[in-house]
Amino acid sequence: MAPSRTATPIAGAVALVLVGGAVATGIALVMTYARIYESPALRSLRISTGYYAFECLLVGVFTALGTLIARPRDPVTPVVAAISGYVALYVGQRIGVILYPVTQGYGMPDGEEINFILKPHFEGWDLLAIVAAGAIAGLRVVMVSGNTAPRRPAPTPAFGAQPGYGHPQFQPPPPGQPPVPGQPPFAGAPPVPGQPLMPGQPPVPGQPPAYGPPGQPYQPPMGHFPPQGGAPGAPQGGGPPYGGV
Repeated sequence: MAPSRTATPIAGAVALVLVGGAVATGIALVMTYARIYESPALRSLRISTGYYAFECLLVGVFTALGTLIARPRDPVTPVVAAISGYVALYVGQRIGVILYPVTQGYGMPDGEEINFILKPHFEGWDLLAIVAAGAIAGLRVVMVSGNTAPRRPAPTPAFGAQPGYGHPQFQPPPPGQPPVPGQPPFAGAPPVPGQPLMPGQPPVPGQPPAYGPPGQPYQPPMGHFPPQGGAPGAPQGGGPPYGGV
């Protein structure tokens, strides 16, 4: 299973909600302006309850639409989306009501009229903007949280298989069984033709030791010098028998 992608930070998810809220504010402004526009064209539709309910629903959807391209996993994003949906509906409708008389030549509303327009007038259908925005963002959070890939456990060797070199359970092969290819031989194990000898292994009959480059005399590894006094025929003093290195 492929690892899941990184979750979107809270700040990024909230920023997308605010961008969607700005777009939803413009939609509420345009639809409010069209609803109060003095024209016989589709007037019965524009002043109907269904038109207003559709406006509220559309505002909520566009507010949370940005969360669909993100991967939020926090409970803050749905709450912010629900609040932003209502704010977008409120601001867009008030701007549309104020902007209509200005564009139609009636002039700017006076202070008393602006206070009346800005006063909250909550309608039952306004809940559609809140519920739609919060539901879409919450559903996205649930989808992302449920799509999290579980952490895979560490692989274990198959039954009867030899673990890798350096593993705590690494054991030498049974007597008479050749070592696993790619693993070094153990001290005391029978030598394998063509592989270097380990300390304590007898040389292969008819084959020179594999230490050093081909054609060079055998050189024991460092730390395996003859004892003090030396072996018969070796230099005295306990030094290495190959040039005093």
